[in-house]
Amino acid sequence: MDLRRLQYFVVVAEEGSVGRAARRLLISQPPLSQRIRELEAELGCALFVRTARGMILTMAGEVLLREARELLAAAAGAVERVRQANGEPVLRIGVLGPAESALSAEAARSFTQRYPASRVQLRQGNVADPTIGLRRGEVDVAITFTPFDETGLAVHAVRAEPIYVALPMDDPLADRLSLACVELYGHRTVRLPSEADPTWVKFWQIPGDGPVVRSLGEGLHAVLWQQAAIFVPERTTRTNPVPGVRYVPLADHPSTHLVLARRSTDHSPLVTGYIAASLAWAQNSESA
Repeated sequence: MDLRRLQYFVVVAEEGSVGRAARRLLISQPPLSQRIRELEAELGCALFVRTARGMILTMAGEVLLREARELLAAAAGAVERVRQANGEPVLRIGVLGPAESALSAEAARSFTQRYPASRVQLRQGNVADPTIGLRRGEVDVAITFTPFDETGLAVHAVRAEPIYVALPMDDPLADRLSLACVELYGHRTVRLPSEADPTWVKFWQIPGDGPVVRSLGEGLHAVLWQQAAIFVPERTTRTNPVPGVRYVPLADHPSTHLVLARRSTDHSPLVTGYIAASLAWAQNSESA
């Protein structure tokens, strides 16, 4: 039985709605509905009663929900036991944009001194999912920026960062010392993928029309080649200087926060140790 389908089934059952489940899983509704239909076809029975008020479990669905939770927990435990048996604990870190460079240097040194047998794997995320697959178990810790749906997650704030807008150097607004958000309305802007977290999109997407991008690099390319605009955190202005692109601070946009996120149920020593080392280094660097 496909574990991904089981995971999707559990989320739909918990949310009671394909729409809410799709937002939680950061996928679109049609493929999620298709996976549920495939699971019902595989089992030869209906798992939900579809009503105007949402998805209600059938008796068979109630049984599968209990079994699915046990199977998913067993699968996760098996993965962890295999890693431990291999004698090489692995910590998977997901990073978004310039976030990783903010925390890696001294934090890495402190963490590896405490856990010398561990291995840290890095996964670069994209703007469709600010948590880099954290809920789906694809990473153990996400270094990212707010805001996003924090359901089922524990989020540890590092610091606030003002928001800038990246513009082509020859844009009439590029010479301004600062801009108000309303001045960008109607401007050609980048668009985030349709499946992106709605909370994330509302904060980071400028009202307007333009190319869809999935990474900071694609966004800055759109600024240069398609005369679009994109919101970026302050750190980008230092880590990603691009000839032909001007970064202008936004005077009236709320700040984002650089954060470390983990699943709220994950209290493994590697996860808690990495977060503690990163937060301690960040605090020391701020007070220095």
